Amino acid sequence: MNASSWISGLMLKDLLNLRPMTKTLFVMFLIFGVIFIPMGNVMTVYFLLMIFAALLPMTSLSMDDMAKWDRYALTMPVTRKDIVRSKYLMTIMFFGVSIVISGIIAAVSYYLMPETATPFWFIVLVGALGLFYGSLLFPLLYKFGSEKARYMMFVLMAVIGILLVGWFALFGESLNGNLLIYILITAVVSIAAFIASYFVSVRLYEKKEF
Repeated sequence: MNASSWISGLMLKDLLNLRPMTKTLFVMFLIFGVIFIPMGNVMTVYFLLMIFAALLPMTSLSMDDMAKWDRYALTMPVTRKDIVRSKYLMTIMFFGVSIVISGIIAAVSYYLMPETATPFWFIVLVGALGLFYGSLLFPLLYKFGSEKARYMMFVLMAVIGILLVGWFALFGESLNGNLLIYILITAVVSIAAFIASYFVSVRLYEKKEF
């Protein structure tokens, strides 16, 4: 088997392990959707989607850590870089799905409730902040393990939430040329941070002993 096949297998393993949690989060999302969307508060739904997209890969890493799965995985013809890469690719996949679902919700909201619909750029902003959250958390998990990094996870989530609230306190929901530039800069910085985070995580994982 080549590296891509092993990575696909690692991702499939994580998806199967996450299936019970995914079902629970899907039910929660439906409940929150039924509550918030008719109220015109679609922003909360977007935010929840991005939180779920960030938390699921972190949860899979925590499950591996608690089950001591890494010791077994490293006996197979798979490199440490492959294991880390599978987590980051899965994160990209979850964020891609969340953005698509958010885009569909945004389109339907604009069609049914144009006066209360949340602008599409908000999806880009929340997605960028969610990706930045993941880029910070992954190295912490690889450095300190799931138990020690658990509290950092919630602290970082609170920081991201504060940044989002601060954005709306400063700029509101209006979008002009300058704000569009800021949003694009935020997206570019988040992508760059995510790429840098991958190399940091690989380095940390290669030094880790099991």
